[in-house]
Amino acid sequence: MKKQLLLITGLAGLAAMAFGGGIVTNTNQSAAWVRTLNRDASTSADAVYFNPAGLIKLSDGFHFSLNTQTIFQSKDVTSNYNYLSPSPKTFLGDVTAPVFPGFYATWKKDKLAVSFGFNPIGGGGGATLETGLPSFELPISDLVPSYAAQGATDYRLDAYLKGTSVFFGYQGGLTYKINDVISVYAGLRYVTGKNTYNGHLKSIDVLMGENWVPAPDLLNGTAAVASNQAINVQTAIDNGIIDAADAVSPTLAGGLTALGIPNASALTNEQAILALNQASAGYATKADLLSGQEVEVEQKGSGFTPIIGVNISFEKLNIGLKYEFITKIEVENETTSDFILGYSGTTPITMFPDGMKTSNDLPAMFSIGTSYSILPKFKVLAGFHYYFDKNANYGKTFEGQPVDNDAIIDNNYFEFSAGLEYNITEKLLVSGGYLHANTGVSEDYQSDLSFSLTSNTFGFGLGYKFTERLMLNLGGAYTAYQEDTKDYTHSLNGNNIPVTDTYYKDNLFFGLGVDFSF
Repeated sequence: MKKQLLLITGLAGLAAMAFGGGIVTNTNQSAAWVRTLNRDASTSADAVYFNPAGLIKLSDGFHFSLNTQTIFQSKDVTSNYNYLSPSPKTFLGDVTAPVFPGFYATWKKDKLAVSFGFNPIGGGGGATLETGLPSFELPISDLVPSYAAQGATDYRLDAYLKGTSVFFGYQGGLTYKINDVISVYAGLRYVTGKNTYNGHLKSIDVLMGENWVPAPDLLNGTAAVASNQAINVQTAIDNGIIDAADAVSPTLAGGLTALGIPNASALTNEQAILALNQASAGYATKADLLSGQEVEVEQKGSGFTPIIGVNISFEKLNIGLKYEFITKIEVENETTSDFILGYSGTTPITMFPDGMKTSNDLPAMFSIGTSYSILPKFKVLAGFHYYFDKNANYGKTFEGQPVDNDAIIDNNYFEFSAGLEYNITEKLLVSGGYLHANTGVSEDYQSDLSFSLTSNTFGFGLGYKFTERLMLNLGGAYTAYQEDTKDYTHSLNGNNIPVTDTYYKDNLFFGLGVDFSF
């Protein structure tokens, strides 16, 4: 049961989600992106986010882009630990973002453009885990082998977790035309972040013969056995039956071993009393922790992102470059109820102490994109994104301790994409795209609550121009992630048992957007 107190601390990763983009950054910021998977050289209204230096290519006047997406993501973790019921066992998680908005506005006049953008730059959805995760269930499944001699054959529990995360970006900036080829952009994004966690771990029972017995009753019973044995040994010493300095008898050593006390045969009677009292207190604490717990927490924070960009334009070729600086964010806990991880004396150690602050950065990011008109009706798009993950801090922990990103990320995340647009008529165009994203996290980064996988995304859609000033964008995209595994050992009664967790997820996007100007 010892590892439960450590593994449950990974809950903070539940709300760390991103849909299209880096580990924690969203770049799926318009319906036109959904249908092409590449907008890094955009010169349309959604260039406010993708290529703000390219806004100078718009006609004089006001330009707007209204977008929404509906996004579904599944996150599955399969564990092959022997004592799970069944084994292997797959834990299913669903992430949904029914509304994923993006709003962009630009006023352009001659050589100057002023723009504003609003979007979920990170997160934007909620993850629901109806049956918990391996890190919750492995320690509970250990109750069966631990009490097998008394007739334990199965276990059950009620575990539920839900996390939400959204980091809204409010971006403003200026674009200036230097000459017919080059334009530049400088802007600032204000980011507000909010994570929530709600869940419970309760109704933990063990099947003893034909009866389901609450796990706290079993553990409290074991605590009583250990306490009574300590009393019996002390009584035997007081009555002169045994000597405190003598080695424990084989019978007592067997009882100590059955209680999970290591190296029992090497203990003296006096040491055995101390070990028994410690074991009794430990079992009583575990019984208390498994009696039922709930968590309800909000985390809030904010930060600023400076942004610069350059657009280079030729007759048939447009190139967009953008650099977003790191967004340093700390979120602060507002805790209503909390999971207890253990005790320091009589003081509970909780997962989300009220008022505690945690790093929740968004990394610096560089993008470059091209748009090339092969024919008047046929355009080829390409792009590349590079995220400076190692220089940021995502609030990750390793073995229960906070760690910087460079300790658990080997290489920075990058992605490249290609897309095609073809005008079937003057009003109707079709498009498609492909995006490959490559993660560089180490095995130490991966956990059942927060993992990053390499992926491939395919998108398709259409655009329809009602007039020169009104256009509709529709798109759909699907992301398939490459499975990854993590090998580790789980301690059971002093024995290290090998375990493999397998991680997988996929995304389904639907985008709708309207661009208009006047």
